[in-house]
Amino acid sequence: MRPIFVTATLLLAASAPAQAAGGLQCPASLTVQAQPDAPGGWSPYPGRDSHGFAGITIVEGDRASEMTSAAPATLAPDREVRRGRSIVQVWEFTGARQRNVFLVCRYRDTQATLAADLPRHIRRCTLTLATDIRGTVLDDPKTPPQLDCR
Repeated sequence: MRPIFVTATLLLAASAPAQAAGGLQCPASLTVQAQPDAPGGWSPYPGRDSHGFAGITIVEGDRASEMTSAAPATLAPDREVRRGRSIVQVWEFTGARQRNVFLVCRYRDTQATLAADLPRHIRRCTLTLATDIRGTVLDDPKTPPQLDCR
């Protein structure tokens, strides 16, 4: 197994998740540094790759334990609507939350993710994903998914 180091491409303070107009945003890309394991006789050389934003997962529970769980308590969208060449997924957070809810930002072509607790004032997250004409979500869309959590 090779160690992977993850850094987010942010122009904000490293200690706070990206906030946009009172909402939470995933960074547009993620830089992953990989240190390969080298078999005998080979010399390893680390690599850096940038990965574009692919989507989100919303999870309920303790972030530390859920992120190491084989089956985290993911929340399905409350509704999903097809609009032209896109799918809009909506998660609603009405009323008092009994447990912590956090957002996991996923990126193309990597298992590395970023996670941040969803602030209690956030009542809705909407994710818009580009699709093909049949409604299948595109793996590498021209425009990245649009996330709006407010």
